[in-house]
Formats: sequence, C-alpha cells, structure tokens
Amino acid sequence: MSGELALYFGCRDVAGHFLRSERETIYEPSSVPGFPWNEGHLDSGLLKNGKHPDVYDGKVFWTCGGRPLLWLAFFWWDNSVDRRGGSNSGFYVRGFDVAGRQAALDYACTIFPKVVARQRQPLVLQP
Repeated sequence: MSGELALYFGCRDVAGHFLRSERETIYEPSSVPGFPWNEGHLDSGLLKNGKHPDVYDGKVFWTCGGRPLLWLAFFWWDNSVDRRGGSNSGFYVRGFDVAGRQAALDYACTIFPKVVARQRQPLVLQP
C-alpha cells in the first residue's frame, strides 16, 4: 500500500507529550497535510470523548478521520514514562483502510518499537 505514514503522540524518554514522525518532532499537527486532529484530541481528548476510564491496561481504542486521506488513530492510556494520571499515547496512521486497522496498528508498532517495548502489558486493539 503506498502512502503509508505512522506518527506517534506521547512521551519519548521523559515526560512531555509531542507528535513525532520517525525522524522529527512535529510541533504543529496542522502542518501535516490532511491530519484531522488537533493537540487537544491527541492529548487524551480522544480517550475522554470515548469515555474510556484512565486505566493503564493495554487497551488500544481507535477511530478514523480525514478527507481526502483517511487516517486511523490508535490511542491508549500510557503511564510507562509519565506516571501522572491522564498520560496517554497514540499512533496515527495513513495509508490503510478501516478493514485493515489491525495491519495499520501493526505497521505503527514496527515504526515505533521502543514505545511498544516499554509497555508493561501487551497493546490490544479493541473492537
């Protein structure tokens, strides 16, 4: 599939949540062409909108958005670096359709293996 791109929002090695590509920090989500979410959505907004309790349990929730490019968002409560309540992480992936959401999450996991490796429980995509 062409046009695949995975971004990560969360902490890298220390507290401080930012949107990142494989190579750089992206300070303005609006600078990513077609990216449908703002920092309020990324910084626990999608979790709060879905009324998902702040429990660090490996449950990965998802949604999609964007036009003309479809983006899939995968987000979870994450206290693996920032131990304060309300800390979360997320992968934001372009280049897959909704039916391929597990493949999209798997792709993001290969792009950001350190994020996955530091989790204290497996990341499990919710239906």
